[in-house]
Amino acid sequence: MDIAAHLCNTPIADRTLWFDGDSTFSSKTLHAAVQRFDVSYVDEITADVVEYNKHVPKSKALSIKTTCRPFNFDWDIPRDAKNLDVVQYIFDKHYATFTGDPAELDDRERRLSEELIKYQKYGFFDVLRTIIFIINKLTTRNVVWGVGRGSSVSSYVLYVIGVHDVDSFAYDLDIDDFLHE
Repeated sequence: MDIAAHLCNTPIADRTLWFDGDSTFSSKTLHAAVQRFDVSYVDEITADVVEYNKHVPKSKALSIKTTCRPFNFDWDIPRDAKNLDVVQYIFDKHYATFTGDPAELDDRERRLSEELIKYQKYGFFDVLRTIIFIINKLTTRNVVWGVGRGSSVSSYVLYVIGVHDVDSFAYDLDIDDFLHE
């Protein structure tokens, strides 16, 4: 396997995961894999693979994967989510869910504005749109996720949209711990 292909995958216990979503299987794990997965790729062509390929249509024949498909950086979310006005959504969500001291409202709005400027500067509005879409899906399906983790809890924007439950404004957490150059 060439170096570029090696940098495009991660070996795990029962297969190798490729960054484009494919998996390859070794001769040791192939038998179990074909019973659980739609297998297209193997690490090596063995006599068993040759025999298998004789009995399946050409389109189902196993082969060795050597390269990753090019990454697609399009955000595969519904059109209404892609066209979401992030700023309006976040401020609307903030006003709808804010239950704190009304005297803090101006400072919290200022914090949201400052963070949103950073998110826009780094080109992360599509990331926010995708996160909002995912959270809305999880919420409508009553799926529970964690309360927060790592430096993301420094983002008041992420708190408002529901990524985590840590009010970074109340704890005066610095957004630069999360979004920094």
